[in-house]
Amino acid sequence: MKKSFTFAALVLASTIQAQNIRVNLNDGTHVVYDKDSVSNIEFNPSAYTGKMYYATTDMTFAEFYEGELRLPANALVADGVDVVTSATNGKASRFSACVVSKEGNQILGVKDVSVSMTEDVYKALTEEQKSRFTFVEDSVFASSKQLLSNGKFSAYNAAPVVMEGVSVSLSSGSAANWGNYVISLGIDRTAIPSADLQGAVITTTTGQKFALTPLNNLWINTAELAFCVKDFVEPHGIHRAFNHTAGLQGKTISNITYYLKGKDNVSIPCNVYVKQQTFASISVDGAALAKVNPTVNLIMNDIPSDADYTIASLKKGSGRSAKTLDAGKYSYENGILSILDTAAVGDVYNVTFNSNKYVSLGTAIKFGSEIQPTELQDKLTGTYVELFSEQGTLAAKWDSLWIAECAKYVGEENADSSAKMLKYSMLGTLTGAEATGAEATAKFGDGSNGFASDIQFSCHFLNSVARFVFDGCTIKGLASDSTEIFAHNYVKVGYNAEHNFHIYKSTDNNDDEFKYFFICPDNPKDTYHIEFRYGSDEKELPDFFTGKYAYWMAAGVLENNDKQCEESIRLFIKENLEPRAE
Repeated sequence: MKKSFTFAALVLASTIQAQNIRVNLNDGTHVVYDKDSVSNIEFNPSAYTGKMYYATTDMTFAEFYEGELRLPANALVADGVDVVTSATNGKASRFSACVVSKEGNQILGVKDVSVSMTEDVYKALTEEQKSRFTFVEDSVFASSKQLLSNGKFSAYNAAPVVMEGVSVSLSSGSAANWGNYVISLGIDRTAIPSADLQGAVITTTTGQKFALTPLNNLWINTAELAFCVKDFVEPHGIHRAFNHTAGLQGKTISNITYYLKGKDNVSIPCNVYVKQQTFASISVDGAALAKVNPTVNLIMNDIPSDADYTIASLKKGSGRSAKTLDAGKYSYENGILSILDTAAVGDVYNVTFNSNKYVSLGTAIKFGSEIQPTELQDKLTGTYVELFSEQGTLAAKWDSLWIAECAKYVGEENADSSAKMLKYSMLGTLTGAEATGAEATAKFGDGSNGFASDIQFSCHFLNSVARFVFDGCTIKGLASDSTEIFAHNYVKVGYNAEHNFHIYKSTDNNDDEFKYFFICPDNPKDTYHIEFRYGSDEKELPDFFTGKYAYWMAAGVLENNDKQCEESIRLFIKENLEPRAE
């Protein structure tokens, strides 16, 4: 007869307070007491020739794994190797090799574990202690845990069956649904019967072992397992325990061993690196517009300098019904995801990026019908006048500030001339059309053999625009009398990495000089001014020294904003006069 599931401690040996002392016992076991008085216990069958007793008993997960991991049970409990709570009452009961609570929503431990013990240990048990076990006459288990003199249970005493040639792959980050990491085994789910599943242990190349428990890490589908190294909420709202597997991050898994009730345990060799976690993320910049062959602007946030993220997959839809697009149906370059597909309103695509060192990143992309501003467009909201104009930084009231700031870098005697030189360099007039662009190149050079000493850039607004109004997706140009010259909505269509231009195109199919805007990331909050180019020729706009847009870059400052003017002057002078480290 077996008592209820109480797990009363079996203390059969006196406490020994010595440190780092090996004690050989008469039953073939030894105890090593380390500096923390924690026992490491093994059973040596060759040292014992007497009668053996066999039984089954229920165990807590801590009791079960104490021998497998060579860690004390209380330490395992502290790390979360304990009772597992299910999201629903039905799932826990499906693990028939485990002890399930009366409510059916918790797995309390492992059921009917095979146990063996020497005659000395058996005789030392009290009747109450014996009642915990169901003894089996004249039976030898395929493998069993040895009950030792100190009341602890050893690791299974028979080597597991090695399952060779199994493919083992790891998904992480956004590619993992049920934990920080999901491991997939190239086996049929029936190869390791879930009805016999007691637990599993992961071993790393450094020899560390980590316990896995049903429901938290192991599923009815034994071809998959999951674990966490930080807090994770699975799709049903349950927080996964992670303390007991937190040490796996950055390690290489060399083996996964499954423990089965009344059967040979199974060992699966592997070589799987557990990628490192990161604070990096991917987000959609602006809105994804439903149409044929859409493009989507993606922002990579907080990417580690040693990461090597590349696009790995694109799926249309979510969950089990998601369809993976062929690699030829999408591309990614300079923050722009191009999709060769028809995206309808409400369609959801999921993109995943992989790194060799860090966990996967991904984001869901939901397509809609309305244009939404990008992050940069939101930052630019406002009305701008020319930075280098009487309405901006060249007003007479700023003359003393120009000289004072220049003096910081070149001295008072050279401050006035330096201020005049800097202003002159930004007030060029040879630009804005085929003819003047060519003239500017002819006068100042194309950059191939240096530049003329009197080089000038134009930072003016061209095409009669006196003020630019940025309002979300909309850009307007106003004449000096406030007459509207143009007004279009713009969507991001690309990125020029060489010059750090974010490329925006009008949605109105216009072919005038306001079709494209090439916008630098400068904005009123961060750099007090804005810089941009605009025109009809997407191919010539990136070229600073040749073509119709040579020697021109529009620069603006918020209208009637003295603070922005002051800070722009300081920044401009510092960037041009401050000595640079070699």
